[in-house]
Amino acid sequence: MINSLDMQDIAQRAVCPPGQHQDFRKKLDEYGFVVLQPGGADEPSLDDIMSELGEPVEYGFGTKLDLQPKEGSDNLQFTTGGMPLHNDGILNAGPEVRYIGMYCVTAPEVGGETLIASNAAFFAQAPADLLDVMRGITIEYRNRISGYYRDRPEGDHPRVAPIQDDPVTGKPRLVIGLTDRDDPTRTHDATVVGRTAEESAELLDRIKAVLHQPSVLYAHKWRVGEVVIQDNRQVVHGRSAFPGQPRKLVRLSVA
Repeated sequence: MINSLDMQDIAQRAVCPPGQHQDFRKKLDEYGFVVLQPGGADEPSLDDIMSELGEPVEYGFGTKLDLQPKEGSDNLQFTTGGMPLHNDGILNAGPEVRYIGMYCVTAPEVGGETLIASNAAFFAQAPADLLDVMRGITIEYRNRISGYYRDRPEGDHPRVAPIQDDPVTGKPRLVIGLTDRDDPTRTHDATVVGRTAEESAELLDRIKAVLHQPSVLYAHKWRVGEVVIQDNRQVVHGRSAFPGQPRKLVRLSVA
């Protein structure tokens, strides 16, 4: 059980130094994510680590994805822009993503941090009135990247409650995909069902503000060779912008 609900404390405890990777599953379950630092002898590969946690999730591109900028891309994932906080799998019609593993091949000198926000810290910090509102709404998501996700039938846009009970622990979990409404390369649109555009934007901005509090959000600065694993039910994640910088991560998710 997490002893502190401050994300900066959680982040320090979630690190597995070289030679201590055998503790990663315990830390992952307790803190919602873990950072495996490189340098130990006979370190397992990303594939070997993730195979301990479940079966690979199949997307339209396969199971493994190189996250790096692509010239002229109209998909935010393959630009140097920031990625808003989200859970994986909201727009995917396949099995629910449980764990997300990322291995760092190339790290930027400036920017490009992976952003991780703790569910537990969010619920501890969010105002009671905001949580009450969130428990009574659903959010509709519309995919903007044709062929990237497993496309749903025409008109079947996912509608998701932002607060749900975890089927394993019974604890509340945050299920959300924030988006920058002004970014032409955004992966999706998100609107609160039954609210005007202005009301929807205001509510989503309130949620975003809590998620970006330092006590809720950790920004992980990458080192080459590191592996970060996240529990998609305990945290939401995103990315800081890294204009003009190289960055390559390899991602593998399991159900």
